[in-house]
Amino acid sequence: MKKYFINHQSHKLGLLFGILLFASCQKSFLDLKPYNASVLSDAIKSEADLNAAVNGLYASLRATDFYGRTFAVKGDLMADHAFLSSQNSGRYTGFNLYNMVVTDGYASNIWFNAYQAIKNANLIINSGLAITNDNISQLFSEAYAIRGMVYFDLCRNYALPYAKDPNGPGVPIVLSFDQNAKPARSSIKDVYAQAIADLNKAYSLAKFNQGTTMTFQSTGQSRSVNSSFCSKYAISGLLAKVYQHMGDWANAKNAALDVVNNGGFTLVPSTGLVNYWKGTTPRTDRVETMFEVTSDANNSVADGTLANLYVPKPIGSYGDILATQDFYNSHSLTDVRRQLYNPSTRSGQLGIAYYITKYPIDPINYDDVKIVRYAEVLLILSEAYYNLNDPINALKYLNMVAMQRDPVFAGYNSTGPQILEDILTERGKELAWEGYRFWDFYRLQRSFVKPQAQDASNAIIQSITVTPTTLNIIFPIPKDEVLVNPNIAQNNGY
Repeated sequence: MKKYFINHQSHKLGLLFGILLFASCQKSFLDLKPYNASVLSDAIKSEADLNAAVNGLYASLRATDFYGRTFAVKGDLMADHAFLSSQNSGRYTGFNLYNMVVTDGYASNIWFNAYQAIKNANLIINSGLAITNDNISQLFSEAYAIRGMVYFDLCRNYALPYAKDPNGPGVPIVLSFDQNAKPARSSIKDVYAQAIADLNKAYSLAKFNQGTTMTFQSTGQSRSVNSSFCSKYAISGLLAKVYQHMGDWANAKNAALDVVNNGGFTLVPSTGLVNYWKGTTPRTDRVETMFEVTSDANNSVADGTLANLYVPKPIGSYGDILATQDFYNSHSLTDVRRQLYNPSTRSGQLGIAYYITKYPIDPINYDDVKIVRYAEVLLILSEAYYNLNDPINALKYLNMVAMQRDPVFAGYNSTGPQILEDILTERGKELAWEGYRFWDFYRLQRSFVKPQAQDASNAIIQSITVTPTTLNIIFPIPKDEVLVNPNIAQNNGY
């Protein structure tokens, strides 16, 4: 397989954009092409090259300190339903205690991994390969979709909420290679606009929905368009999420309705929810999973998975993060999601340890991380209708999820502002341990109490009140980046 000559060592944007090309003014050793790689100008010349490059782009999302685990961990551990067990492995303590500093390794690694993915997407987008068939169009679509998604996630991790100040500092927008570039931070508004532009471009280029097959004429090989690829209506789901964070409810509604009306997706039935989280085979049936970052026996992050972090020995590895008793008890006895927990005891941990078993070990060290699920799209649609003063449809889509998960539940029948509270409650249950709860507080600029430890009676004995002005609600710009790039400003307070 052709390899791509891409640097994987530096934590600095300046170095990330400065390694690929060799300077040349005359024929010399430096002009020779490496025997086992392709220089930038030769990397993507055919449909097969493009497919290989896009597959490599997906592989870059799998890193533990990226979509593979840390994004999801932040979204739950830094919210109000979880805390770090006193018998932990030392991972993510800064998230639990809200005491991250400029040298925080998770913040640095996410920055590095995100800009590596953006760089790889740019390599594809700027390759110059002509779009001569639907396969090539689809592959370019996926590169645009990934770049848009990563910019969105970068901005919300390193910048304040859109609703707080759209003109505040976001993250650098880099759309092409420049080895001398030292980019400044673009505004939050501009980064969101870039994410939307990329996702809309991706949607316009997309030719395949999940469950279809692409056949490459040049090689005779085929590619099943399964949930490990960002297909047409998964892009609409990503757009709905971006608009939700902007508070653009008309566009959030339209994007979510596109999925509902045209995508052909369905919710997993209540009887299948527990087993839904088992196994590692990407889906083609359009049941629940719209897009996920996948692993397999040959391509994984070993024990750096969500399952190993949540599930204790002897089945898993760490069992570090526990749910609070109150959150566990918020699930009715007939809510199938209650079965995704294992209340137990743990030596050295006071009280009951409410272990999270949503991600089972199979027993090998890999699992698939959901990025867009149909249930999420329905809940975004419900929230959009609420904000557009249509409570009937808001309750309709809210109850589609809630009543599917609890077959004896008669459904929400609330009115007024309580509808939004019920939507947030249901999002908390449905999307738990997938990295969403913190972002609901973040985008709505709400304060909450973050639990940090419990006593023998399961009462919270250590906590912090997190407000929209709490320092660690956003990551610091990595110290190495600030040192190498004089044009980039650090976040306030770091």
